[in-house]
Amino acid sequence: MNVAADPVLQALVFAVDTARGQMSVTLAVNGAVITGILVSAEEYAATVVAQIRRSRAGNGEGEGLEDFFTPVAEQARERSERHAAALAGGSAPEPELPAYLHLVDAFTVTGDHLPQGPGATWRIRVDDVGGWSVNPISAPGRRDS
Repeated sequence: MNVAADPVLQALVFAVDTARGQMSVTLAVNGAVITGILVSAEEYAATVVAQIRRSRAGNGEGEGLEDFFTPVAEQARERSERHAAALAGGSAPEPELPAYLHLVDAFTVTGDHLPQGPGATWRIRVDDVGGWSVNPISAPGRRDS
């Protein structure tokens, strides 16, 4: 069963993408609970590229993998620029709502164990999210605590 994406969540993701901001969220995704920091597609791409570079430091493996993430950032930047240009032109643009959201410092929450330490970087289809909250599930040592 394919359920349509929540337009309110899409608008929130669009706002974070456009403002290049951040927001702590908790998501229910296909039965899993994930908590983390919602970031723009551009920040997500930059984070993944930095992770790739760190993981291959000194060994040269994974050369060129960064190129796969350039379009993610470019598409988000272009969407934001089209929206800004329409606003500057005096029209009320219809936002191009994103199909994906991006998390950094994210954890899958299981049982009564609170997440500890640095989390993962996630890209999630918005239409896979069954429920969400802007309240994070956090523990001491997390950057959103």
